[in-house]
Amino acid sequence: MISDDGKGLDGEVLAEAAIEKGLITEEQAERMSDKEKIQLIFLPGFSTAKKVTDVSGRGVGMDVVKTNLDKLGGQTEIESKPGKGTTIRIKLPLTLAIIPSQIVTVGRERYAIPQVNLVELLRIPAEKVKSRVETVGDAEVVRLRGDLLPLVRLADIIGVQRCYREPDESEEKPDRRMRLADRRSPHTPSPEETSQPADNLDDETPHRRVAPFDRRQRAASALNIAVVAAGPMKYGLVVDGMLDSEEIVVKPLGAHLKSCKGYAGATIMGDGRVALILDVGYLAHMAGLNQTETADGQGGTSREEEEAAALADERQSMLVFRCDINEHFAVPVSLVERIEKIRADDIEQIGGKRVMKYRGGSLPLFSVDQVAQVQPLAENESHLAIVFNLAGRELGLLATGPVDAVEMVMNVDGQTLRQPGIMGSMVIDGHTTLMVDIYELVQTLEPEWFSEREAHRDTEEIQAATILYAEDSAFFRSQVKRFMEEEGFTVIEAEDGVEAWQLLQEHADEISLVATDIEMPNMDGFTFTETLRADERFANIPVIALTTLASEADQAKGKAVGIDDYQIKLDREKLIGSIHDLLQTTPNRTRTEQELEME
Repeated sequence: MISDDGKGLDGEVLAEAAIEKGLITEEQAERMSDKEKIQLIFLPGFSTAKKVTDVSGRGVGMDVVKTNLDKLGGQTEIESKPGKGTTIRIKLPLTLAIIPSQIVTVGRERYAIPQVNLVELLRIPAEKVKSRVETVGDAEVVRLRGDLLPLVRLADIIGVQRCYREPDESEEKPDRRMRLADRRSPHTPSPEETSQPADNLDDETPHRRVAPFDRRQRAASALNIAVVAAGPMKYGLVVDGMLDSEEIVVKPLGAHLKSCKGYAGATIMGDGRVALILDVGYLAHMAGLNQTETADGQGGTSREEEEAAALADERQSMLVFRCDINEHFAVPVSLVERIEKIRADDIEQIGGKRVMKYRGGSLPLFSVDQVAQVQPLAENESHLAIVFNLAGRELGLLATGPVDAVEMVMNVDGQTLRQPGIMGSMVIDGHTTLMVDIYELVQTLEPEWFSEREAHRDTEEIQAATILYAEDSAFFRSQVKRFMEEEGFTVIEAEDGVEAWQLLQEHADEISLVATDIEMPNMDGFTFTETLRADERFANIPVIALTTLASEADQAKGKAVGIDDYQIKLDREKLIGSIHDLLQTTPNRTRTEQELEME
């Protein structure tokens, strides 16, 4: 993250400069939001300088930055207020050898799309393709929740022959359709139509097939679209088929493949075959998509999305899955150890409990419907086991696919659908999604796991400690407060750093530990911690920063102001463990200091 307190960026000035240079039209500028206008600085040739010098005015710089970030699968976010300054956030995928990816097929080959670039998966039934796919100019688009999403056929971009397969045949045949929407209506011909020579059909006569069933109306002819994003640009990648989400080991391309564009690397699949990893940013460049094109065909994030993001600044990576086909669930990705694909016959019923053989032992299996009033797990031949680690034990939560990892603003309703095992609900990709409280679910079914752990907890004096918790999000404040109170702690809550500082002074003789959010209005967590550390009364009080995702820069800044530990907000196990560890090292700190002062 890079910030300054300078002049800031004026979207109107940027738009006027882009129009003067012919980079966009006036009509496009009128439809752009302020955020989209700021993104214009990344266009090649864009500059607001009045004259060209050795260091400015040539329109070279930010476009180079953007191009290199796109090659890495990165994203940029710019926030700027005229007269106040600019903040630029650069997000890069984890440089690990293993990344989660969605496996897709084109022809006889498989390809991997990194989850960091994947927005969602879209499947259009064959009978609806003709009505859903539209043509704007020479471009094919699909309307997705009111926006027009440009479509790119992966086969055409990488030079692979498009194929199809008849349901009753194993042989693949070339697909000669020029456009995605080329479909014929299902029709059983009359004897007269069957006998009519093809030469007698004029341009006004519907072209009907003699066969009673058109293969383009079969379920196998549905249109599979992977909605991907590279920076602010979003488009639909049309593929032949969708396979599983897998964690793949990234291998660099060999020297003989370095000249192949559109690929970020390769991986070796479980069957020994190689799958290429797609570079969605470069694929967009190869397809000729304009940098300013996005979901609505004219600009990036819609105003509605900007307004929603402005309502809450808490972002969380969520793993979305299903148990029944009609109900959607989510858990924080940070809690998930791994995901295993299992067969239904791998599940054993022993002693009234479900288990499976796993890494030389037995993995206990649970499902959401055992605790919450939801539909039971679908009876499929295969399932997913989402593996967690609670109370020092591994367990699997049974689910069905598809699974997806999405990063989103946590606008959670913690009341309407709250029930045992479900901490609340929110809307993800147009579906009401239930947030699973995996700790509560397992504690309800296996309470002895946690009673064994609690028997080894610290003294009753530590368990009864008072904690000051500062958090501006009502949902997170409610959830984390419940975590602490169920462990026996007394919690004093505050909505921002200013209120927390006041409460800390009022209850100076009671509070043993402080937990604080980082991003808060009026006074953030860094400033609050710095303020309390400057007061001798609280110089040694333990402070835990709670966040959805702590970057290395945030952790370094937190350490500098005196934060003792960082914890993820919804990771109950680690949070409670950190509280006990810190209280054990500094028990009764405030009371001891006061006794010394009295002496």
